[in-house]
Amino acid sequence: MADYYGKTRTNYFSVTDAQKFKEIMASCRATDEIEIFDEKQNDGSINYMFCSEGIIQGLADGENNGDTDNEDDYDDEDMDYNYDAFCESLQKILPDNDAIIITEVGSERKRYLIGSSTVITSKDFKCIDINREAVKLAAAMLNNPEYATKNYY
Repeated sequence: MADYYGKTRTNYFSVTDAQKFKEIMASCRATDEIEIFDEKQNDGSINYMFCSEGIIQGLADGENNGDTDNEDDYDDEDMDYNYDAFCESLQKILPDNDAIIITEVGSERKRYLIGSSTVITSKDFKCIDINREAVKLAAAMLNNPEYATKNYY
């Protein structure tokens, strides 16, 4: 069986608390290192983005949304991770007029390709899947709500 390989990247976004953002990101787990970049804006503010050669797993279950006081508790490979808790933590430090768009693309050899984006605002977060949305679009274009296809083997 082939392994899944994914990559993750966000847009540039602003935060209300840079220190809290860094704490959340330090607590987040991924299948590879998460890199954070910042970009100074013309008004002097800083926008951030993060990316990884892997996929974001989230915060360890039971983790206190950015509390990194006890790192040893989060090194267990058998630990479960909570992506929703990660998104909820980011919501708390987003201004009302900005959004984080986390895009993941990946594949398992040529067996399948995936692409999804999670859109996080201060009030909500939702995920879209490129394959599901493409099938919906094809169904609408064909005027056939029952349209289905297979995009993997």
